[in-house]
Amino acid sequence: MTALLTCAMAFSMLQLFLIGALGPRLVDGLGISPTMLGLTTTVGFGTAAVLSPGGGRMVDRIGPRRALVLLFLLSAAALALIGAAPGAGLLLGAVALGGVPQALANPATNKAILATVEPARRGAVTGLKQSGVQLGAFVAGLPLAALAGGLGWRGAVWTAATNAPN
Repeated sequence: MTALLTCAMAFSMLQLFLIGALGPRLVDGLGISPTMLGLTTTVGFGTAAVLSPGGGRMVDRIGPRRALVLLFLLSAAALALIGAAPGAGLLLGAVALGGVPQALANPATNKAILATVEPARRGAVTGLKQSGVQLGAFVAGLPLAALAGGLGWRGAVWTAATNAPN
């Protein structure tokens, strides 16, 4: 369970970390300006911030298991759309879609911990699952950035999209 929750946190943020790690390749590959690339961060985090209050209520309604499935599916879809983006419009739309899993991540994982982990272990499990954010940054910054050197940036993003747990 801890590994799944850690992956949920990693995948919920992976799209923004990948954009940061692969930024110069996206600027060249999509013909967008560095300013437009920077706007992706605003769109991603802005969407997550606006949706987070509703994300918690959604997790209460559908339960943590369904919320985690939705989180992984939407993370994979956002990554696939980033990999398919022909320009700034779809890129920004994909990043906005990726804000939904960010909004679901903490409510879904925290509720799953409350439902399945005995009180004495909750702190440790919560700390480990939170390390998924940094794990996502690591995966985007080293293995996937290296993979982009061989497969191109789209291949690296599609690899991430197809490896989301489900």
